Amino acid sequence: MTAAADTARPSPVFQANIAIGVAGALIAVGFWGGWIVLTRLSVTTAFSPDDIVFLRFLISAVLLLPVLWLRRGQLRRANWPQYAFMILGAGAPYMLVAAHSMQHAPAAHVGVLMPGTMPLFVALYGLLLFGERLGKWRYLGLGLIVLGDIAVGGFGIFHILENDLGHAWVGYLLMLLAAAMWAAFTQAQKRSALDPWLATAVVAVGSFLGFAPYYLLTSGLAVFDLPWSEIALHGLYQAVASGILALAAYGVAIQHLGAQRAAAFSSLVPALGALLAIPILGEFPDLAAWFGIATVTLGLMLATGAIGPRSS
Repeated sequence: MTAAADTARPSPVFQANIAIGVAGALIAVGFWGGWIVLTRLSVTTAFSPDDIVFLRFLISAVLLLPVLWLRRGQLRRANWPQYAFMILGAGAPYMLVAAHSMQHAPAAHVGVLMPGTMPLFVALYGLLLFGERLGKWRYLGLGLIVLGDIAVGGFGIFHILENDLGHAWVGYLLMLLAAAMWAAFTQAQKRSALDPWLATAVVAVGSFLGFAPYYLLTSGLAVFDLPWSEIALHGLYQAVASGILALAAYGVAIQHLGAQRAAAFSSLVPALGALLAIPILGEFPDLAAWFGIATVTLGLMLATGAIGPRSS
């Protein structure tokens, strides 16, 4: 009995890997909650979405270029499709879609419809593209995610129509698109064979090289006409906290937990973003938002296997 129990008990190395993965996921979640609120603040005040994207990848590319150069020998020509999806899903294209979406909806809705639905897309990609099967409890979780999205998105669209707010519904569609893009990044990084820091460097430098020419042609250096205190606050948080530390920490979570279990931790983001938005933005979540947060959180934990029977 003792020998069997010792055999069944997880090894110290396994437990250490799980602990490292969980720590990475929690660090990423903390930065993401602040990122939603700060990005919403920036794109509804002095900054345009293009300004935020340019600042983010200018600073992060400068900081991570040495990493990319020193480890360039680890890049493989055969893996360039994965690198491209990583840049698309977590780089400048993703940031543009996400920032534009935040001009149209409060932070609580952003949390539910963007990081809240990302694990749904991770699971769908795994099922449709890689044959990763889900049990009944995980399908129940996906259903709860959809219910939460309908609660938030449906209420929001009703409010838009009732108050004649024009094309604000576009923001909800952009949030879902951003969630699908980040899920593509998650699956691509898992299969890229890159360590978290090199993966982050690929996204940062690749995004800057692709976006900077467009920004300079259309806006020049307009972002530097803004107050330097605001440039420092938004630029450093976007680039260092969200663009480097959160992305690398999330990469550590993918490496040690796998794509679906790492994605499960985004279930904490909607509530965190909503709570931070109260003192920072003065946005108090409505009843539909709270219902969506609770439903999506439960659904995410079921869909990614964080709770429920492991065999289903």
